[in-house]
Amino acid sequence: MTVSLNKNGELNGAVRQPYGLDSGSTFDPVENLSDETKNKRPPSEAITNESQREMPLWVKEQFSQWGESICVPEWDDDETIYDNVVQLGDCKKNGDGDCYRSKNGWKGTDLCHSKKSPVRISHYAVRYKEGGIGTTLTGVCHFTNNAESHAGFCHGGSMTSVMDDVIGWTAFLVTGKCVPWSGFTAQVNVSLRRPVAVGSYLKIVGKITKWEGRKVSIYAQLLVGEDNGERPDIVHCSADGLVILKKENFA
Repeated sequence: MTVSLNKNGELNGAVRQPYGLDSGSTFDPVENLSDETKNKRPPSEAITNESQREMPLWVKEQFSQWGESICVPEWDDDETIYDNVVQLGDCKKNGDGDCYRSKNGWKGTDLCHSKKSPVRISHYAVRYKEGGIGTTLTGVCHFTNNAESHAGFCHGGSMTSVMDDVIGWTAFLVTGKCVPWSGFTAQVNVSLRRPVAVGSYLKIVGKITKWEGRKVSIYAQLLVGEDNGERPDIVHCSADGLVILKKENFA
């Protein structure tokens, strides 16, 4: 597509529409959403402060079904989601993943697992399947105000980052145990289907679909977690990913 300016400094030609819209349509980020999604759009003063966030009820109701908790010391701690219960799955790590990172070769914060993350993933849990195929990783994704693009809605790149993260960590589980950094994401093909409102908490799921030698294929989705009149399985984005395992970890 070619775009040029006329003598008045205005654009000539068509401008690419945001994802999910047909070419030639007029984009209004509110009018092109369902009533349920419009109502989720928070006013700027109501956007959740990351330091004060609280897991939504649907996470508390579903977490025990997701499997075994996954956490590593280079991530910041997940919040406790059950009242009167000690930190989830022995995941307490003295709170500060950034401190561990600075002492062990990292140069900054984790893009998706820090309390400073624009889009923060937490509460990963896994259900293993023998032979790797079918192993599923589920977690919570919080899109903060720092992930914003269109007014009140998050950047498509934040959704893509989430897909990249869950695809990589799902592949690290292929042997029946978590082996962090045991491979590299080689390909992520993302389909952006539905805009995400700033402040949203969504469910993220990755599932191993194929394992051949050092190649692990994963299918991932970003989903509505709660059932508030919409289908609980409504998809914001999906992705097919390929991870190549390191030679030193897998023959």
